[in-house]
Amino acid sequence: MIMRITLLAIVFGLGVSPTSNSSPVSARLCPSDPKLATLLAGSSIVLIGKMDVPKQQLTEEAAKPSPGYLDIPIKVESVVKGEDMSSATVRFYPQDATYKPSNAAMLGLAGEPTILFLNRGDDGPVSLYFAGYTPDALKRATDLTVAATRTEASRQAKIVASWRANTTLPHFAKVRTLIANLGQVDGDQQQHVFDQLEALGNVAVPAIIAQMDDRRHLRTQAISLVNHAPDAFEGMRHYGPEQVVDGLDAVLNQITGESFGSIVNGGSSRQRDAVVAGWRVYAADLACKQDK
Repeated sequence: MIMRITLLAIVFGLGVSPTSNSSPVSARLCPSDPKLATLLAGSSIVLIGKMDVPKQQLTEEAAKPSPGYLDIPIKVESVVKGEDMSSATVRFYPQDATYKPSNAAMLGLAGEPTILFLNRGDDGPVSLYFAGYTPDALKRATDLTVAATRTEASRQAKIVASWRANTTLPHFAKVRTLIANLGQVDGDQQQHVFDQLEALGNVAVPAIIAQMDDRRHLRTQAISLVNHAPDAFEGMRHYGPEQVVDGLDAVLNQITGESFGSIVNGGSSRQRDAVVAGWRVYAADLACKQDK
């Protein structure tokens, strides 16, 4: 047990005594459902409520070659993650795809208690979209699914609340030096810094996450990364990050394939907070994967 807690502390970035049963690390458990953990970490808002789906309008829009977005009102019964609200609206594109809830799911769960995993679209009026690039972002609310979601949300909240950087992580000093150059260089030199960070690979991911919350503005708001997707239609992925944290989010996605809400083209302070928190949960749970 002591070895396991020590490993969690190293990856998680907590400097706590492994013998302290009251410490955040010794109290936390690995996620019982890794898929749920990833989805929740990538969601800035998680609601339990009932959708008022305009069934006829959805059906009509879905039949069009280029349907328009629908604003689906939600009567919120409780908030699992995010700010309190009594009502909300989720923007839904009524064209079936594997990366989001289907039209059939929206229609089948209309008026039923559901759990909605969402992300905020901007920093103005609340504009919400389904999170996680998965149909699991919408699921029926049962005693079992609600309990599992609340337990995981509580676990992640503890991780984020007790997080602090661990300077002993592999490549921490190298990552610190490279990140320090961002905001100071531009053009090809800036791109070279991001390339060097990517080249450090998976072993440096915890160190990058530990130092990613850097809100300095980039001198060149552009980054290009090789597109490794097997079905890619272009060789490079081009982004327009505004701040250091935005570019580091792109690099982490490039290395790991994970996403916790995209800020690769900039975003609001609230969006950046949510993305950083998601990556910190990811870093904490790396120990769980390594322990298997």
